[in-house]
This record gives sequence, structure tokens and C-alpha cells, in this order.
Amino acid sequence: MTTDTNAPTGRRTDTRRRMVVGAAKVIAAGGVDAMSLRELAIQAGVPLGSTYHHFPGGKAQLVDEAVRLVGAQVTQLIEDARTQGTDTVLQVFADRWRRVLEASEYAAGCPVAAAAVATDPRHQEVAREVFADWHRALTRALRDSGVPAKRAGRLARTVVAATEGAVALARASRTSDPLDEVVAELSELVESARAR
Repeated sequence: MTTDTNAPTGRRTDTRRRMVVGAAKVIAAGGVDAMSLRELAIQAGVPLGSTYHHFPGGKAQLVDEAVRLVGAQVTQLIEDARTQGTDTVLQVFADRWRRVLEASEYAAGCPVAAAAVATDPRHQEVAREVFADWHRALTRALRDSGVPAKRAGRLARTVVAATEGAVALARASRTSDPLDEVVAELSELVESARAR
């Protein structure tokens, strides 16, 4: 009996997760306003009714969960790399976006940035929360590497802003060169901040 009870729950969890991951991909490529629950259900291979079962708050709930999922994944990458030094943190942060860009043939960017410019202020608020999490994680990593506390916060914001801009430039140019160049400059900037 335990097996029967766990199997549907596992499938429900898997279906829900596929929908959240699918939503993140759609948002990354076309933005929040372009996402359709019907299209997402088709892509995820689930009945449309499942969408409302798993997300009674509808599209808004699904979008916010997708953006939070990506945010948490990136925050975890930063935290995991923190003990290996700032260069590793920067590289891990950039590698995450490089994989997204290359896997989508430069059609997808950052779903958090997409949520930040969505028409619904709820999504903008979720984007602010995620960017704040990244800022805190990067600030800690920079302080741990020897960047003075007074400068670490400003530099962390610069890292997020420059990387997000580099992702947009990479999408436009269909090459990850802008991302590589920005990370190289950020590494030098961080090094100079540590040297003082």
C-alpha cells in the first residue's frame, strides 16, 4: 500500500517539477508575458487541467515558482563555489549562463531578468527578491576573498548587472564572447579591490 501511495505522489511531484522547469525555459526565451499555460502544458506533456491542479494561482503562481527555482539554483552555485575563491564564483556564475545560452542556441537568457521587466508587479517583486539573494551571496563571497566590506556590496551589484548585460549582448551577437570578456574584466576589478 505504501508503494501505491508514493507512486502517484512521485508522479505529481515530477509533473509539477517539469512544469516549473518548462516555465523557466519559456520565460527565458520569450519573457513572462509570452508564456501560455496551454502551450506549456503541451510542451510538458500534461493535461491543461493539471496546470490548475498544481498551480491554483494560475500562470502568476507558476511564473513566480519558475523564477524562484532559477534564483535558488544560481544562489546555491554561488554558495557552493564560495570556498574556492572569487574567481571560481565568477566563473561558476558565468558558466551557468553560458550553458543556458549555448543549449538554446542563444535564444534564451535569464528568466529573472525577464520577470524584472514583466508587466505584472508581482513578478517584478519576485525578481527583486532573487537579485537581492544573488547580491547577498556574492557580497559574502567577495568579503571572504578579502574585498573590504564597504566595497563588497557595490562590487556584488556590479557583478550581477554586468553579467545580466553580458547575457543580453551574447544573445544579440549569438556568441558567448561578451560574457567571457565581462567576466575577465570583473576578475580584474575584484583583484584590484582585494589589493587595496
